[in-house]
Amino acid sequence: MSPALRARLLQPPVVIGAALVVAIVSIAYAFVSTNPNLSGSYVHPVQGPITQEVDAPGNVKAAESTDLSFQRSGSITYAGPVAGTHVARGTLLASIDPSDAQAALEQAQAALAVQQAKLAALQAGTRPESIAVAQTAVSGAQSTVAQNEQNVISAIQSAYATTYDSVHNKADQALNNPLSSSPTLVVSLSDSQLQASIPADRVAVGAWLSSLQGVQAALSADSTADSVTAAATQAQSGLQKVSAYLAEVANGLSTAVPSSSYNAAAIAGLQSTVALARTNLNAAIAGLNTAQTALTASEAALANAQSSLALAQAPATAQDTAQQVAAVAAAQANLDAAQVALSQTSLYAPFSGTVTNNNANLGATASPGAPLISMISDAQFQFETYVPETDVSKIAMGDAAQVSLDAYKNDAPLSARVVAVDPAATVQNGISSYKVTLEFDQRDPRVQAGLSGNVSITTSSATDVLTVPSSAIITKGTSTFVLVKGTGDDVLTPVTIGISSASGTTQVLSGITASNLIRAFGSSQ
Repeated sequence: MSPALRARLLQPPVVIGAALVVAIVSIAYAFVSTNPNLSGSYVHPVQGPITQEVDAPGNVKAAESTDLSFQRSGSITYAGPVAGTHVARGTLLASIDPSDAQAALEQAQAALAVQQAKLAALQAGTRPESIAVAQTAVSGAQSTVAQNEQNVISAIQSAYATTYDSVHNKADQALNNPLSSSPTLVVSLSDSQLQASIPADRVAVGAWLSSLQGVQAALSADSTADSVTAAATQAQSGLQKVSAYLAEVANGLSTAVPSSSYNAAAIAGLQSTVALARTNLNAAIAGLNTAQTALTASEAALANAQSSLALAQAPATAQDTAQQVAAVAAAQANLDAAQVALSQTSLYAPFSGTVTNNNANLGATASPGAPLISMISDAQFQFETYVPETDVSKIAMGDAAQVSLDAYKNDAPLSARVVAVDPAATVQNGISSYKVTLEFDQRDPRVQAGLSGNVSITTSSATDVLTVPSSAIITKGTSTFVLVKGTGDDVLTPVTIGISSASGTTQVLSGITASNLIRAFGSSQ
């Protein structure tokens, strides 16, 4: 196909690429299903290289200045070169703290590995080794739950001891006859309401302490998971009530009036003692919270381990496999998003040029989308194109490309490299597309602003892989198949595919071998 014809067919942002291939083979499947006698050419898969490209029309434009900004907020950890500095393409200009993005990436990688392992187990079928591994995981998770349950029990017991000490040995120093039904404060308060409420609330505290004692005593007879959880909830309720009482005592003592029996120094001593009681009780509450959180997490981990065991023991169905394939795809998408997020923590020079402005300051917080660094390019001309959202994720900074100019259609293509991919979509003719800017590798007198042409961006490649004509791939839902020649009728065989080339070939990762004969349709056969 000539570049001019391709330019007419490939109006932005429509690109003949992976999306069109998928549409064609889907139609092929329907056609084959309704035309069982349809003939086609039988071919052997080919072992060799394959290159995936994104093709799109575009125009040459004069090199312009660019404003660089972060797409996420964060603390600036590198402020980059000062204005007036000449930098090479790819030079780090500024960065923000990548800790959160790196952690998210690692989590996404781990999640993908888990989903891939589950898919592999489904495809391989139930094996004794897999079941044994799952059973070991369940046993380990059960042990962790049991240990965390014991930790909660210990935290409840410790909290009761701390609460008892905080009330009886510390806060009760501010009361006369604290264990009676009518205690009184040893000091006079300027707040008459607290003067009356503190002794009354001390009576209630006795009931709360008895309740806490009963909670821990009950655990000695019944320490099942439900009992431990219920006991922890009850204990937290009592601890919060005692905490509120201690806060009330501390507040009251802050209004205490010195007297001959309790001078200012004695009151200060009481205040210090109650403050220590509150600190100890808060630590006990925090310890119980930590133990409860660990127990909840371990119970969730046990549930996951038990689910994995049940999955390993159950025979895989076609629906199970399809669902797991989708789970792998979702995990891969999350990983792709995490990789993009991590890449957004650094700003690199998109081309060789001069920094004209740098507003980055170490320790400052970068605002998403706010221009931070400006620079102008050394290059005389660039090539600008728009690609659909289905293809933009394939393109990365630095990808090599070949540009064919319509004015020089008989000349060899010019080499170029991706220097910028707009993070925001542009809507053209009701379709979202993304601007991609490329920089020519060498100056060429033929290149002038305004010239139109087409670019082929190499986004992925592989060597020594099994490939088949793209027209042989049949898509049904989320699964892909080929028709393999059998002793009688063709056999619809599931395959796992990789990348597809613009020349009409697709990589096959699994499902067939080079010795198979498959049926292909269309011009790519």
